[in-house]
Amino acid sequence: MFETFDIGNISIPSVYMAILLSFIVTYLMLWESEDKKRLFNEWTNAIIILFLVYKLTYIPFNWPEFIDNPMSALYFDGGAVGLLIALVVTFVYLFYQSRGLFYVEAYCIFSVSLLAFYGVLELRALLQWHYIALAVITLAALVLIYFMWRRFRAILFVTVTIFIVQLLGRFFIYSGPEVSGISIIQWWIIISLIYVLLSMNKETEGE
Repeated sequence: MFETFDIGNISIPSVYMAILLSFIVTYLMLWESEDKKRLFNEWTNAIIILFLVYKLTYIPFNWPEFIDNPMSALYFDGGAVGLLIALVVTFVYLFYQSRGLFYVEAYCIFSVSLLAFYGVLELRALLQWHYIALAVITLAALVLIYFMWRRFRAILFVTVTIFIVQLLGRFFIYSGPEVSGISIIQWWIIISLIYVLLSMNKETEGE
C-alpha cells in the first residue's frame, strides 16, 4: 500500500517511520504541557481503534472466506475501504474526546510532522521537482510551527494551508491505492482537515 524503507533485511513502510518520528517531534514540542499524558493516552486509544476496525472490516467484506476459515481474520484486513472506514471511526472518537484548543494544536503539529517526514522519506521513490518542492515546503512549515508554539491561530493557518497544498499537489503527482479515485493519504488529509475545523469550532463554542 505504501512505499517501504529498507533497514538491513527489514522492510518498513515509510508511513510507519513517519508516524513514529511525528509522535517523537510532537511529544518533544509538548514536553512542558501538563495535558500531554492524557492527550497521548487518547491518541494511543485511537491507534488501537484504528487497528481493530481495520482488521474487523475484513469480515463483512470477505464474508464467504471468513465463514470457511474464521482464523483468516487474524491475517487479513479490510483493504483500502476498510482503512478508510477505520480512519473515519478513529476521527469520530478523537473529535468527541477533544478537550480544548490544546488538542487541536497538538494534532496540527502531528499532522504537519507526518506530512513532512513522509514526504522526505518518499523522495527516494518520487524524485520529481514538484514533489521535492512539496516536501521542502511542508518541512519548512514544520520548522515554522516550532517557533509558533502556543500561537494557535498561526499554527492553524499554516496547517490548513499545508493540508490544501498537499491535497492539490498529490492529485497531480502521487498515485497510490485508491478509493473512489482518491488515495488513502489524500483521504487522511481530507478527514484531518474536517476534524481540525470541527474541533476548533467545538472548542470555541464551548468557551
